[in-house]
Amino acid sequence: MTSRRISKKQKVFINEYLKCWNAAQAAIRAGYSERSAKQTGHRLITNDYLSKIIKERINEIVMSADEALSLLSDQARASLDDCMDIDPKGKISLNFKKAKEKGKLHLIKSIVPTASGLKVELYSSQRALELIGKAHGVFVDKVDITQAGQVTVYLPDNQRDKEKDREKLNGNDRDPATT
Repeated sequence: MTSRRISKKQKVFINEYLKCWNAAQAAIRAGYSERSAKQTGHRLITNDYLSKIIKERINEIVMSADEALSLLSDQARASLDDCMDIDPKGKISLNFKKAKEKGKLHLIKSIVPTASGLKVELYSSQRALELIGKAHGVFVDKVDITQAGQVTVYLPDNQRDKEKDREKLNGNDRDPATT
């Protein structure tokens, strides 16, 4: 992009817009007149150069699909081993320093104090695997009906009755479950 200067007010407008997503409110916060904030906000947001800057800033802060899949992969592989120690006597203790050093603190969903100590819950590995599978098209909620040959459709009884009634109205007494 060609380097072009923008005013301090325009910089503030962009920063404020990225906080509130409201052009009029961002214009007011940037110091533009409240009376013309709607028009000014619209003018600034539709300015080609400023809109390119806004899009670039959004791309900087938005999580990419690869990053999302990477975090889901971390969740799917997570283990309490990342944040606990077991001494030779079999006593288990939480070690958040260990988790932090391994960069695994983001895998902890919740920490709740209980009468017997802290309850630590990790994000669901099963759910993470499900989302990864869907992202890769492994789990498809569609049925492929392009196969050649005869297809038999079995309908629940109440649906079959509705289909029979519909066929009778159309002057055809065939049982739709057998066609």
